Amino acid sequence: MPSRKARRSTTEEPVIGPAGPISTTIVDYAARVRFRLPEDAVERRAQQLHARNSYDCWNGLSDKDQELWRHMARVDLAG
Repeated sequence: MPSRKARRSTTEEPVIGPAGPISTTIVDYAARVRFRLPEDAVERRAQQLHARNSYDCWNGLSDKDQELWRHMARVDLAG
């Protein structure tokens, strides 16, 4: 079974496709801040936020859901 970490998003191929104005904003913001914050810190914070707010297992989340948590972590760390 492939590791979920191997499927991390890149600025060339976002996990969340621009399907509307909200997802386009998320993809644009993620691309702007991606290289300003260490990815390991973003991943760690995303998992912490998820653990506090959900009973679901992190590894059981879809790639889109994990990327949304990473986005919230970037906002939290950048703020």
